[in-house]
Amino acid sequence: MEKKIIKLMKEIKMEHCKYFRLKGLMRNPDFNMFVVSFFTVTGFLPFYVLYLLSKKDCYGQEIIKALADAVNNTWIPNPGIIYPLLRDFKKGGFIIGKWDTKGKHPKYIYHLTDKGMEEYKKMHEIMKIKVAESKKMIEEIEKEVFSNG
Repeated sequence: MEKKIIKLMKEIKMEHCKYFRLKGLMRNPDFNMFVVSFFTVTGFLPFYVLYLLSKKDCYGQEIIKALADAVNNTWIPNPGIIYPLLRDFKKGGFIIGKWDTKGKHPKYIYHLTDKGMEEYKKMHEIMKIKVAESKKMIEEIEKEVFSNG
């Protein structure tokens, strides 16, 4: 069913997608406005970045790539969204960073602090409930709107 939906979404030329393409805001032909909304409007993006950092230390582009990979490249987060978020996390004491000068290019590696881990755990419990509620609502709407009957 999910593949059918993805196929249909690719075939349908929604007006807002045309607008974004015309304005040069959509570099990716598989761009999915639902994914962008889910991550940005719901507050899931900060949670997911903390999730990534709870698994391992990362540099900024690595976080961007992990986010894009998680959504099958239907959205590639702009660095203008990610780096200010990381800066805010750093100011809040949720992460710390240090330069890694090994290799060709220096990278600023972010590490989750104990305070950041506590915040992640709190957000995890909240997001677990919110995602389950959203999933149920979407399934109910999908059943109502797209059922054959």
